[in-house]
Amino acid sequence: MTDAPASSSQRLRVAMRLRGIGSGAELARLTRQNEVTVRSHVNGTRDVSKKAAETYSRALRIDPAWLIYGQGRMARDVEAARLDDAAPTGLASESAPMAGFDDGDVPANARLSGSEAPDFHVLAKDVPVLGSAECGRDGAFTLNAGEPIDFVRRPPGQMSRRGIYCIYAEGSSMEPVYEAGDLIYVDPHRPPWPGRDVVIQLRVPGPDGEMRYFLKRLVKRSGTQWRVKQFNPEKEIVLDDRDVAAIHLVLKNHELMGL
Repeated sequence: MTDAPASSSQRLRVAMRLRGIGSGAELARLTRQNEVTVRSHVNGTRDVSKKAAETYSRALRIDPAWLIYGQGRMARDVEAARLDDAAPTGLASESAPMAGFDDGDVPANARLSGSEAPDFHVLAKDVPVLGSAECGRDGAFTLNAGEPIDFVRRPPGQMSRRGIYCIYAEGSSMEPVYEAGDLIYVDPHRPPWPGRDVVIQLRVPGPDGEMRYFLKRLVKRSGTQWRVKQFNPEKEIVLDDRDVAAIHLVLKNHELMGL
């Protein structure tokens, strides 16, 4: 038995194939989700969020922790080591073609780890949630300036990192990259680089004196300017060093898990 596929998109494609679902469009119809979002999960252009993993887990009858982290058994109703023998009605053979996928990097004989899922409750619940990313017309949002609104568990890959914090996504202004309810981990001490999502603290406060922030994708840094991308509606914004107090890196799932 080999380890689970390395990425959440690969694991999603394995689960789809074993359930006889041949494309992202078909999965979107089955789960009643946005097709663009689902395709980005299937093709690996976007990490599978916790909320999306819960939705996929119900439709595909899999463990959401396995889908996101690659830990534990894949299926709730099928022993991973005996998928061919114990497959329920409608479960496709492992040799079935992966029709509709943009890439085919999941091996046909992939087998999943039979180890039990780790107990994530032992992880310290000490990462502060500072607010919610509800974008306004200019794409800015505010964080809680006082006490954290909540504390969440520290991911295994960030056990020794100091200063990391979280924000919740709200609304639809950041789709398809972030959906409402997504929990976003941010590291204020890691340098940002093009192609990564960032939280940008603006120097000019809001009308009530509150600190204002952007959640955007960094496109490039040129001289004293930062070019960032907004997701919905899609556009690029140019910020000058004079406008920016700090830029913090948004962490990906594999970084959270230490992979």
